[in-house]
Amino acid sequence: MQRPFCAVVATLLVACSAAHAADAPRRPETQQEYWAQIDRKDWSAAIAAAEQLVTAARASAAQQPLALAEALSLLGHAQYGAKDYVAAEKAFTESVATVEQHGGTASAKLLEPLRGLGYTLAASGQHKEAVPPLERALLIDRRSYGLYDIGQQNVLRQLAESLSKLGRLSDAERHVTYLVQLSERVYGRRDPRRVPILSFVAKWHADIGDFISARAIFRHAVMLVEQKLGPNDPAVVEPLRDIAGTYTQELYFSTLGIRTQSRERLPTDANGVSNETKQINPRYLGGEGEKALERALKILQAQPPSAHDTLVETLVQMGDWFQIKHQEDKALPYYRRAAALNATLAAATTTAATPAAATPAATAPAAPEPQLLSFPVRLYYPAPTNAARPNATPPPEQVNERFVEVQFTVTGAGEVSDAKVTGANGTPRETADALSAIRASRYRPKFVDGEPVATTGMTNREVFRTRKEGVDGGR
Repeated sequence: MQRPFCAVVATLLVACSAAHAADAPRRPETQQEYWAQIDRKDWSAAIAAAEQLVTAARASAAQQPLALAEALSLLGHAQYGAKDYVAAEKAFTESVATVEQHGGTASAKLLEPLRGLGYTLAASGQHKEAVPPLERALLIDRRSYGLYDIGQQNVLRQLAESLSKLGRLSDAERHVTYLVQLSERVYGRRDPRRVPILSFVAKWHADIGDFISARAIFRHAVMLVEQKLGPNDPAVVEPLRDIAGTYTQELYFSTLGIRTQSRERLPTDANGVSNETKQINPRYLGGEGEKALERALKILQAQPPSAHDTLVETLVQMGDWFQIKHQEDKALPYYRRAAALNATLAAATTTAATPAAATPAATAPAAPEPQLLSFPVRLYYPAPTNAARPNATPPPEQVNERFVEVQFTVTGAGEVSDAKVTGANGTPRETADALSAIRASRYRPKFVDGEPVATTGMTNREVFRTRKEGVDGGR
């Protein structure tokens, strides 16, 4: 069964699969201006074009009410692209109400506005509110297009992410498991087209601290590509990079004291008992990750220029790997190569974006995104013991909150120097811990004209929270 043409919008804005995009029908002539702006990601122009479509649809809403719902969905998607989530929520909500009134509460026409509403609410952090429309969209998708419609994958992904944010891990895992089954049913167990779905599933496991499962799934994804396309196919690059990413993510979790499932590491205590909440020594990142990045770089360097963006990112990731390990002598050559290639790509992009002659129809190119090496990035930070933890903060009325603000310089080698306290109301111990943590941190340095430079005036504000006396769980 043919999917509605509006599915293309979700494809563009929430990264639907290539197969789903290929199934979409031709874009209607009346919407050509809208689609042209969507293709250019000129969200303001796309919103203006969509608003014209909505105005025209309102004029004939009595005769064609579902056309109005469709136009409202187009408007919502453009507003979503512009990150105007309040306006997008309003447009999708009206679209849903219009379809319900004129098409029924089980109409397949509800699929697009329900998905758009769910994605929008999730993007604005309203995960609890996002779950009901997403679950409803999933039900309508399966009723309309079958249990194993590949188009449902993005709803499953967003449901897994939103449910995880709400702490409903068992519900989230149910959707993650179904994603794996869906990929097997649609593509077959040994098809490398499963890799994007497997990568999402692996990342979900990593995000909840299950690094054993995450690495096993990434390795399986690598194997699928190797068996079907060969060991040097570019499709193997992302899962290789992701394998390395699990090791740096596990290090980050350890600095926050988050318990993980990673029994691959040997016991660290003298009595042979492993304590997974201990901070990992950054000098001893898993060798598997380093080998994976080396292999990814070798594959990318043999590819045509179209792969250069990924090559820049992988060079930076390799530099970050050594920087975290306090091996800046190994990190800097990778950073320098990335900076040189990035400058070449930026120059080529600027030249291509400059029109040969200004015309009334010419539009200014979108502002370029900040380059990877144009500012310092913190890579490792051993957070103080009593520092505030994400997702583990008691209600404000149950805690005492204090802060320590530190100003410092990031050197060209990515180290911290000249750290000094510029404001604090914490205890002397907290002040000392905040200073110690920032001095032990590691940064990707800023690059100017292909060389690392020092960056002064950097700041870090550490918040310490302890339970108040007499509160359950306090001292």
